[in-house]
Amino acid sequence: MPVTESGSLEGNESMDPSADPYPKYLDWLRYLSAFLLLLYGTSKLLGRQFSVPPGLALRPVGSLSGRDLAWYYYSYSHVYATILGLIQLAGAALLLFRKTALLGAAVVMPVITNILMINVFYYITWGATCTSTLIFAAMVAILWHDRPALLGVFWTSQASEPAELRRRHRMIAAAVVLSVIVLMAAGLWLSAARTSALPR
Repeated sequence: MPVTESGSLEGNESMDPSADPYPKYLDWLRYLSAFLLLLYGTSKLLGRQFSVPPGLALRPVGSLSGRDLAWYYYSYSHVYATILGLIQLAGAALLLFRKTALLGAAVVMPVITNILMINVFYYITWGATCTSTLIFAAMVAILWHDRPALLGVFWTSQASEPAELRRRHRMIAAAVVLSVIVLMAAGLWLSAARTSALPR
């Protein structure tokens, strides 16, 4: 059967690796992130993370470093560490495939954001901070690549209040915010009053 020139060109284009629209650097980022998440997730399931020496509990709290405080806090619950490890493993498994990479990034992003903040603000080791920063940047890159789809899900396709009910809903939203402000102000006033009433 004769093959047309256009058909031949189309076939060559479909087989050309350079025609792949998915950036290669995202493939490397998701593979590397999956590898690191598998390491950290497995170490949590095996009890290798959040383990502290028994003598740490005998030390005064003021003498503990940020890392000691964080590790002692998280070592209290093995269930929490197990759940966190399972989430990391699930996210790593999703990142191994392009089809599920976006879902994997959405699963990992809130977890790695929290881990990164703990590593930075509790002065955890530089290695852990650099690793979490790399994974965080990789998740941002994957999410940014699919930003049109994310905007469609979280903004464009979302229905707003009907025009005739918009004013009522805005008043309710304002009342919610105002209630929180009033409660916080009252709490601060009561706390200041109790402090001033204490003998000096």
